[in-house]
Amino acid sequence: MMKRLITLFFLTAICFAQNKDSLSYYEKQFNPAIYDIKDLIFPKKFITDEDAQVISGYRVQILVTTQLDSANTVRNLAQSILSQSNFQSQKVYIIYEPPNYKVRVGDFEKLEEASLMRKFLVENGFKFAWIVNDRIKKR
Repeated sequence: MMKRLITLFFLTAICFAQNKDSLSYYEKQFNPAIYDIKDLIFPKKFITDEDAQVISGYRVQILVTTQLDSANTVRNLAQSILSQSNFQSQKVYIIYEPPNYKVRVGDFEKLEEASLMRKFLVENGFKFAWIVNDRIKKR
């Protein structure tokens, strides 16, 4: 019995010894003085090209619904109509603002461009399309 206790003690000591693989070894080695405090408090944000290119502009909204399936159906329909027109470079977005899903078309910097898109969408079956202010991706 005594041999088992001694063996268990040594195995425990070996398992919890502070070698270079243990976390507590590295915690004791940590020296915050070598780091710039500004980097610790205010870490640098990685800015992507997409983040840098967001501006205020216009989109054409064609649907507001509480049903995601309806929003996806309308988005797919609008995307297929756009792909067969001069507006094929424009994207169709679903924006979720609880409890509604909003389907919006395009990224327009000028109101006149959004008006042309609205007219096109009304002529192609989206009779209640309207222009909204939104954050857009600059082209």
